[in-house]
Amino acid sequence: MPRPFRFDPRPRKRFERKPPPTRRAGGRYDAPGDGPLEFPGLEPGTPFSFDAGLARRLLRREVNPKEAFTVRDGGGVFFRASLKELSESGGTAVPYERLDLSPEPCVEITLACAVLARQRMIFVAQKATELGVSRIVPLLSERSVQPQDLEHEKAHAWPGQIIRAAKQCRRSSLPELLAPMTLDAFLASPAMAEADLRLCLDDVGGREAAPSQEPRKIALLVGPEGGFSEAERKKLEGKTLSWKLGGRVLRAETAVLVGLSAAHLLWGDFCYTP
Repeated sequence: MPRPFRFDPRPRKRFERKPPPTRRAGGRYDAPGDGPLEFPGLEPGTPFSFDAGLARRLLRREVNPKEAFTVRDGGGVFFRASLKELSESGGTAVPYERLDLSPEPCVEITLACAVLARQRMIFVAQKATELGVSRIVPLLSERSVQPQDLEHEKAHAWPGQIIRAAKQCRRSSLPELLAPMTLDAFLASPAMAEADLRLCLDDVGGREAAPSQEPRKIALLVGPEGGFSEAERKKLEGKTLSWKLGGRVLRAETAVLVGLSAAHLLWGDFCYTP
């Protein structure tokens, strides 16, 4: 038997789709760097308690209880530690593995990459962090993404991508993310002035050989799709060395990976010492 129809006199609530939350225009797209976590006198299997300072740094790295993180002792030896308790006032952890190799880069690399379209800067932020850069500088050039389009490119997500990439690759430090800046501003920046070697992955700059001594600080510039404009190339002349990565034309995000890997192979973490 079909159930009898019952009329409900109560008015039905009209379903209204909530509008998506709006983001504040002109938000911050930068984040400070943070050095390796450090605690003296670490021994595998021996718990240690830490204060609010280290707790804040772990909270920023999004490390949760029962998860692992990398910490350095007073002698410069790195350990993997399991987080047991964490609050704003402090916590406890237990080192369980001594690392044979340091997860921190032995050369300071500043990556200045033109802001790429189609949200590829998220990829650049992730992989540059995994490849040990100390600093990421999003460049605003004539052919890059323009300032008014940064929100569309999810620039607000770059700092979070750096944190998650550092956590994944077991880095103890966080690279610095500078606010997007023009090429002129970067060429006049301390990171550029203090670099021992300034390389541009484009057919611009001087033709001098790289320095015979191993550089400790490197500035690596990567242009946008289509390369730097002629006016920008003139600005780079005499301030950078041209570094050609073979005869093939690489996408900008590919050039970032190859350039960082080549820098580590020649002067950094990938150097072979028999």
